[in-house]
Amino acid sequence: MQQYLNKISLVRLIADLSVVALTYIICICFVQPDDYTDNLKSKFLLLVTLLLVWFFTGTTNKLYNEHRVKPGFSLEIYKTVKGIVILALTIVVVSFFSQQFLPVNFVFIYSATLIACFSTEKYIIYRLVLVLRKLGYNLRHVIILGNGNTAEQFCHLISNNPHLGYDVIGYFDDEDSNDLIGPYLGKREGLGAFLKTRPVNEVVIATPGITIGEIEEITYVVDKAGVRVRIIPDFHFQFYNRYEFKQFGNIPTVSLRKEPLEETHNKFTKRTFDIVFSVLVILLICSWLYPVIAILIKLGSKGPVLFRQKRLGRDRKEFWCYKFRSMYVNNDSDKQMASKGDRRITPIGRVLRKTSLDEFPQFWNVLRGDMSIVGPRPHMSIQNEQYQEIINNYLVRQLIKPGITGWAQVNGYRGEIENDFDIKNRVTYDIWYLENWSFFLDIKIIYLTVWNIFKGEDKAY
Repeated sequence: MQQYLNKISLVRLIADLSVVALTYIICICFVQPDDYTDNLKSKFLLLVTLLLVWFFTGTTNKLYNEHRVKPGFSLEIYKTVKGIVILALTIVVVSFFSQQFLPVNFVFIYSATLIACFSTEKYIIYRLVLVLRKLGYNLRHVIILGNGNTAEQFCHLISNNPHLGYDVIGYFDDEDSNDLIGPYLGKREGLGAFLKTRPVNEVVIATPGITIGEIEEITYVVDKAGVRVRIIPDFHFQFYNRYEFKQFGNIPTVSLRKEPLEETHNKFTKRTFDIVFSVLVILLICSWLYPVIAILIKLGSKGPVLFRQKRLGRDRKEFWCYKFRSMYVNNDSDKQMASKGDRRITPIGRVLRKTSLDEFPQFWNVLRGDMSIVGPRPHMSIQNEQYQEIINNYLVRQLIKPGITGWAQVNGYRGEIENDFDIKNRVTYDIWYLENWSFFLDIKIIYLTVWNIFKGEDKAY
């Protein structure tokens, strides 16, 4: 099963940027075959400008938003042509103010070539994606709750539009009475047990007249499994402010929580920041700090310099999380959290944990893509098993990448979890972050993290 990642949109963005750059270079060489090396600096700056303009134009114009639910290929071409017009105007404006004029015919040749190249590129990607999804790749597996006309329309839309990339596993309802939807999976109360046994990406509620109370009950069960929910509402549906409306073909749906990081440009911004920030930390700090800490750890106790432990990442995918070893080697490291006065912590380990220096190897996790600079802190496997049984929406945290620091941590919920109140509040803060992410919120969290380190925290042990 493919993970719930908009990888196709990212491929389309990279392909478009490549077309903008390669077409620019080819047209320069065509228009100025003998002088294409003149004013290389100006031409390079213009290219960078065009790439930035295309990126911001495309994301603002929602060219890369949720490709599965867009009306069609023709709308994508229309938005692409609008972007090409903006690029042409950019060339004129930049050339005018920089006084580095390209030949007049360059703008027309470049624009016409872009239209041809983009049309070809987008058609190829469109056909490739269609073939992949017909072969069963890059599909989102969904379950439908309900068996009426709304559910039939939804299934009809999916079956007639394979490019959307959805696969209906079957439906749950109180009675088996509609073969048009797919296999009957059982009564609604069996949904929770089913989600534990089968990989499911979304649950679609298509039950006319369903009450808010029933929706909350279903959401409780689905959140417990860490699966997304969509609702196809009828005219009497009462919307919550936190719900997000999306058009699925010609059928309206409601996502039960806003997720800014599901937008391609937001994911691109966050990932770019993660890579740049982690590279700078690794080169400027870890390059000299690692050997110093490694020597101190080795002098203080026997054992490896790094401690690694399996943690749960985005979409419940496990990864190896790295830290500087701050404890004596023991058999309880995978079972018991560090606590105040913990005798397992070494003398140098106390300093590392107090200053959060033990977390620095996780910048390698960020660079690898397992983690982000900011996000919900990853917990031990034994904690995940324990808390998902007592907190229904605990696994919602796993819809985004875990972080080195997070909104819960800068609000006082870091370190040891002493009672259920602590973990419930941590989950509440983590889900709030998921629903309210912004680039400047990440900057704020990083600032507060550094401030708290210098200020000192009670639970930093």
